[in-house]
Amino acid sequence: MNQSRLLTWTAAVLIAASVVAGWIAIGRLAAATQRGMARTEQSLKSARDLAVDTASSASELQRLIGVVGEGLGSTVDALVATRDVSASVRGLLNAVSIFDRVENLSDNLQEAEASIALVEIDLAEAAGAIEEAEPVLQQAVASLQSIPDELDRSIAEVKSSRARIGDQVWLWRLAIVAGGGALGSMLILVSRNSPRTAVEEPQP
Repeated sequence: MNQSRLLTWTAAVLIAASVVAGWIAIGRLAAATQRGMARTEQSLKSARDLAVDTASSASELQRLIGVVGEGLGSTVDALVATRDVSASVRGLLNAVSIFDRVENLSDNLQEAEASIALVEIDLAEAAGAIEEAEPVLQQAVASLQSIPDELDRSIAEVKSSRARIGDQVWLWRLAIVAGGGALGSMLILVSRNSPRTAVEEPQP
């Protein structure tokens, strides 16, 4: 009888200790999870701010590249006009080329025209490259601009999950207490029925 009571009390203490330990462990786990989710939320907010700045910079870059492309086109047009004017002037100089100085000036203009033609080619290639890059850059800017909205949804989901953890903690604790109560009830029933069983056993 004494040994049976000792085992019963030991089991009861273990059950109570398990319930208390589970209660504390769940609380600490929930608190640690909430802290981790809070840090995750803060990191997502920082990432969102960075994404907004990046998208803004990309939009500004897209605008500047468009301006540069237009400037290159205008520069090419201006160089073409300059070369045409130079060719016209050189034609007039050739028509009245009496002095060596005039001939030298005509040669210099011709060399300048050749240099301008080379610059025109380079500028035209640069303008073409910018024009080809614009659709890709526009797509990249659109993708960057969509990132803040996606991060906003992630932040909202993290907030919602963090809020639900508090409610779930009480459910987990209730389950632990209910399980401990069920084990305690079974232990009481076993301890009460054990003496009866011992008395009702037939004597040899």
